[in-house]
Amino acid sequence: MSNLPHTLSQWSSDEYFSAEVARLPLPPRVIVYEDDYSEKMCSVNTDEAHSRVELADAGGHVMLNFAAFGERVRPLIRLFLLTSLVDYAPATVATYYKGLRVIPESSLVVAAVSEPVALRAKWPALTTDLPYESINVFKRFISFFCLVGFGSWAHRYQALVSTLPSPHKDVYAAVRSGDCFLEIEEEVALVRWIDQAAASVTTLVGSDIRIAALVVCSYQFGMRPKQLGTLRKRDCEIRVSKESGLPSVYLTFRTLKQQDVQASRLPLLRKVKREWAPLLVATYGLLSDAPSSAYFFGFQNRMALSASLISKLDVILPGRGRVAYDLRHSMVQRMVDAGASQEEVAAALGHTRLTTGLVYFRASANQAELVNKALGLSETFQTLAKIADHRFISDEELAHLKGEQQIAGVPHGIPIAGIGGCKTGQPSCPYNPVTACYGCTKFMPVRDLALHEQVLKDFRSVVNKFRTAGEGDEKSPAYLQLRQAIEEVKGVIHQLEGNDGK
Repeated sequence: MSNLPHTLSQWSSDEYFSAEVARLPLPPRVIVYEDDYSEKMCSVNTDEAHSRVELADAGGHVMLNFAAFGERVRPLIRLFLLTSLVDYAPATVATYYKGLRVIPESSLVVAAVSEPVALRAKWPALTTDLPYESINVFKRFISFFCLVGFGSWAHRYQALVSTLPSPHKDVYAAVRSGDCFLEIEEEVALVRWIDQAAASVTTLVGSDIRIAALVVCSYQFGMRPKQLGTLRKRDCEIRVSKESGLPSVYLTFRTLKQQDVQASRLPLLRKVKREWAPLLVATYGLLSDAPSSAYFFGFQNRMALSASLISKLDVILPGRGRVAYDLRHSMVQRMVDAGASQEEVAAALGHTRLTTGLVYFRASANQAELVNKALGLSETFQTLAKIADHRFISDEELAHLKGEQQIAGVPHGIPIAGIGGCKTGQPSCPYNPVTACYGCTKFMPVRDLALHEQVLKDFRSVVNKFRTAGEGDEKSPAYLQLRQAIEEVKGVIHQLEGNDGK
């Protein structure tokens, strides 16, 4: 091979390409990689992987069919994909495979045999009409040329490859537009569903308990489906208070999706909200006879978990098309709107770079907009409460209800009474009277428009007190609950004004 010429001028491009392919190093006979979902080490025998290879990925499998590529480029692509397994996850290698599938073989050959400096001029023609993902894979493929010394390519040209232009794609477009954030009415519906599931956990069957606990972790912690799926029995710790006898649940998630392999193994410790802890305790109880390595939510692969979570969100929030990442984005935006720092956001997301979460700060509302949300004046947040199941009652009907069913309270120092009745009675309700009643499916508002308008006015006066006290108060659960309550009161008023409360 040492006598082979290495310049295109001495060969045709096809001959030159074939000669360079013949000089390629052989891959390791066995390539070992980890499926970080199952936490198992897997291997590929490269001698047996000439036409296709099946890779374990997130508890499932992906197939790389090398026969899908032309004979000229197949050996080069095969070496690229197999050796990529040494440094990258199977999912990343599968992405490389899909990206290369749509790149014309002739374009791959031209890039391989070109002089590095001359490739910049050819690059626009080679990448015309290619999707964003394929162009990035194309650049990664050319970087591989530098690693193996294909043709004129060498290590010193890595920097040149990185400067090849790629089309801009705003991966955070949904964050900037706000489309990925749950609206207030969605958050209210989701939280109420979780509350009800936690309150009735003893009546739920095993599968319903698991999916409810899954929704809790996705909403409260914003974990990715793979992080939720890789949670094991050993990652759940339950501590019972000696004073109250109530359980506290701590979960340890893996970081994942980090370029630094060691950083990907850093633990993320999270505490479940006390009111929702019974769902996690019950889930742990379902694993009483299982080994410590058992999947906490019972899903053997990420795809099955994602499908189940999406299906449940469609039930809770019908017609919204929400996915786990919407809950993740919304969790971060709640933190930022409440005044969280860059460090706190990075810690919550499991990011090792502080700048990654800056997009949420740019999308966050300023102080005045926060107050407008709470006052119910912002057009973006003027979503009406879903109270289709509510039954409006008259003053006379209210008077005939039992005393415990007649709602009254002093929220934030404001005495409020006579707004309606409760189907089960206040003593049975774990929530703050009045502020939690609006929007509750058990609330029966009276047909008194003026009364509800006065309640709205009183609530808004409390919001102005929060504003006067300073931004710090807006981080409190009381402030956030009040903001939701105002939206619910507006929904009642809207129906009364439309004569729907008959």
